[in-house]
Parts: sequence; structure tokens; C-alpha cells
Amino acid sequence: MLITAAILLVTVSLMHSVLGGINLINPICRRDDLPIILGSRRNTVLTLQFGWHFLSFFWVALAALLILLEIRPDRFLEAFLMGGAGLFIASGLIALIAGCGRHLSWVFFFPIGGLLYAALTGIG
Repeated sequence: MLITAAILLVTVSLMHSVLGGINLINPICRRDDLPIILGSRRNTVLTLQFGWHFLSFFWVALAALLILLEIRPDRFLEAFLMGGAGLFIASGLIALIAGCGRHLSWVFFFPIGGLLYAALTGIG
């Protein structure tokens, strides 16, 4: 059951990113009346794209955890903490670099990733 759920999550993630990106996010980003946030049109577009695709990455990470829970339930806690730490640290890096530090999500993502990693080292 968990493997099937994981396959469905990856499938919906791909559909969400590809079809949603083409049919929803790209047309929105091409609008002439797109509001300017974080100082520029480029930052508005990056924020919309990052937010949209972050959900897809989250679903893929969740699918990986479901597979691990099915195969090695004894390793689930460590995988959850390591996967979460990696996901939030990578998200923080992407937000910091792509948004030139203007989108403040990195201020939250880095500490979340660090706390999850600290929890991982505390259980070992």
C-alpha cells in the first residue's frame, strides 16, 4: 500500500510541476499586470516558480519516506530527520541564491534544517 501511495505521489508531483508550470504558472508570469514583489519582476516570477515547485519536491521527499517506511521501518526516524534537514537546507540555499537574499524564507529554512539535523545527531 505504501509503495502504491509513493508512486501516486511521484506521479502527481510530476504532473503538478510540468502541467501546472506550463498551464498555470507560466501564463501568470507572462502577465503585464504582474505585481512587483521583492523589488523586481524577476523576483516575483522566481517566488511564484519556487513556491509552486517546492510543493512537488516535498511530495517526492514524502514518497521516498513512504518507500523507506515500507522497506525499513526501523530506519524511518533517521531518514525522516535527514531528509527533512536536507530538504530545508537545500530550499534555504535556493531561496537565498535565486532571490539574492530578498525572499526571507531562507531565514526560516536554514534553522529548520539545522534543528532537524541536530535532532538526528541527538538520537544516534
